[in-house]
Amino acid sequence: MERAEIKINIIAEQLGLSWAELARELQFGVDDINRIRVENPNSLLDQSSALLNLWASREGKRAKMESLYIALKNIDRADIVTSLEGQAPQPAPGSSEEGACRLGDRNSTMLSPSDDSDYDYES
Repeated sequence: MERAEIKINIIAEQLGLSWAELARELQFGVDDINRIRVENPNSLLDQSSALLNLWASREGKRAKMESLYIALKNIDRADIVTSLEGQAPQPAPGSSEEGACRLGDRNSTMLSPSDDSDYDYES
């Protein structure tokens, strides 16, 4: 897996409910945001991943991590940028809320809050 792809996955894991705000910051419209919600109704991780994949597809070769970092900082999620630039990634506050699923198991059903201890990061 490429370094950029790993970073995209980490961002998706940590975004949680902030994904829609990031979508607006990245100039996605209401229709795009609603489509992501409808296509991924049970998982914030899947919604975040869908947004980031759509952004990368739209931007093509212009898709730069620095642009994504700036957008994250603009929505007050510099914590995600710091975790990527600094030490090993740490879960952002609220990222283990109900509705998140394991990175390696994107098709799983929603985790119950008691399953949070099983949350695993792939290296």
